[in-house]
Order: sequence, then structure tokens, then C-alpha cells
Amino acid sequence: MKKLSIYIAFAIISMSFMTYDSNNAQNAATFKAGEELQFVMYYGIVNGGAATITLKETTLNNKKLLHARASMKTTGVADWIFGIEDVYESYFDEGNKCKPEKAIRNIKENKYRYYDEATYDHANNNVKSTRNGIIPVPANTYDLISSLYYLRKDGFKNLKMNDTISMQIYFSDEVFPYKLIYKGKEKISTKLGKYNALKLQPLVEVGRVFKAKDDVSFWVSDDANHVPLRVEFNMVLGSLKCDLVSHKGLAQPLKPL
Repeated sequence: MKKLSIYIAFAIISMSFMTYDSNNAQNAATFKAGEELQFVMYYGIVNGGAATITLKETTLNNKKLLHARASMKTTGVADWIFGIEDVYESYFDEGNKCKPEKAIRNIKENKYRYYDEATYDHANNNVKSTRNGIIPVPANTYDLISSLYYLRKDGFKNLKMNDTISMQIYFSDEVFPYKLIYKGKEKISTKLGKYNALKLQPLVEVGRVFKAKDDVSFWVSDDANHVPLRVEFNMVLGSLKCDLVSHKGLAQPLKPL
């Protein structure tokens, strides 16, 4: 279940912050405080829960930062199987390559509980965890959410089919390698309309949860804003899908076909 929560979080949050320099155009998407994205999760054909991602301005230790918060909760049959009620938070400095100052994980998955606050010391390449004390980490290590804002701001340019993007993330008591593969363009229909979309796949571990490395896929709109549209999980225990159902505070308008 720990691995499932990792990949659900990566997929939902990363698709929410994705950007791509389509056809080398200089119109990369931007983010701003006030964004709010809401998703519905489906387990098979039934409603399986919801996820919300918000971005606000805040002050931490007398420093102005951005505060991103992602929450997800399963309901019904999916809640009985997975029991997910997770919250991820990140306080990061947009002006310093979106490097995190602090990250919080508050995890409730069936009987499993996990809570940690991690403070980042980039000058000395370590993380101070309330669970584990001071942990050495590689340079330019991010938490889950801030890593994806950094990619949105400075990455994902000039991608070609099957290009791989790699980062190091401090996650769940360890440095976790994250790899994301660009799989080209597709058209996708949602409750909000039909869109040209970019397809991406995070690499996952084959085993108890997934049968193949490409069992997670997500799509973002192929426009200046690159809004998340859908994420799909093909798992041993069934399929899970998350669709964007509402949004506000976007930096640029979302335009269907």
C-alpha cells in the first residue's frame, strides 16, 4: 500500500503542475497563488473518492513563500480496499528554483499511519525530519510537490518521444528516484470538454500493486496552460482513474476543442 500511495501522489500532483514547450514555442505555462484544482476518483465505474490541490502565498520564518497543499480521499468500495486519506504540503521559494523550505506528509491508509515534517538545509545538503533526525541528501533534493513546481518552471522543454526526466525526491524516509517518460500527443474527452493532450508515464515498480512498468498514465492539456485532465492506474486490484472536474484561479484560460 505504501508504493500505491507514492505513485498516486506522484501522478496526481505531477499532472497538476506539468508544463511542456510544445513545438519549441515560448509560451510555457505559469502558476500563481490562488490556483485550485479538483478531481474525482473512480474505482472501475463507481465513484472512488476525490482529490484537491491548492496554491497560496504564505510567510514562514519571516520569509515569503508559496504553500502548496494536495489532499486525496477514497470513498465507497475504493475506501474499503485502499482507505486513503492523505495530505501532502510544501513550502517553497519560487525565486530559488522552487527549492523547498519545509514539507509535511500526513498519511492515513487503512490502519497505516505516517506523519512527518521535513525541513530542508540546502547549504549543507541535509534534511531534518521529525521522525528520523538529520539525514544527508544529494544536492538539489526536493520534496514531492516542490520538485514538480521546479519542473514546471524550468523543465519539460524540447521533449521528444520517450524522453525520460529524472529527479531525486526525499520521500517516506528515503531519497526516492522519480522518472517520467513523455509518450506523445492524444485527444481526450472529459466532462469539461474535449482536449488535445500530452501523455506521460511515471515508471512504477512491478509487483504487488502493478503488473507492468507503464501501468500509470496521465494527460495534460496541450495548450499554454497545460492543465491536468486525467490519470489512470491499472493495478492488480483493479483500475483507478482520476478526472479533473473543476478549476479556478488558473494563470491562463482552459479552452476545449
